Amino acid sequence: MSVKLSITKFYYYDVMGFGENLHNELVFQDIQIKELAARTGIKKSTLDKYLSGNKSQPSVENAVKIAETLGVTVEYLVKGVEISEENLKPVLNAEYRMLVEQYDKLSEFNRQTVQDLTQSLLKRQ
Repeated sequence: MSVKLSITKFYYYDVMGFGENLHNELVFQDIQIKELAARTGIKKSTLDKYLSGNKSQPSVENAVKIAETLGVTVEYLVKGVEISEENLKPVLNAEYRMLVEQYDKLSEFNRQTVQDLTQSLLKRQ
């Protein structure tokens, strides 16, 4: 039994904190904290605080600088959800975008293999 995966119908709503969303985006874009600090003009130690688990939140000014530098919205960094102005549909967070991009690069045979494997794993739960 095979299941047809429809990425266009999958929207991920996960409300994570600013630090976790920032971390995920940095990993996705392969950007180091010191590079982000240099590009935004925000001290590395300040960025480290945002990324730590102590719930440190940036000022609006810093959140905007970070979002603009990373090419995402402040809403995405705060909520983990981004709204596209074109279609008002949520955009996947960094982790899921990476999976989708990798999936898109697979051959049709390998996509089917991934779908079959996923179904098999879900049945084991």
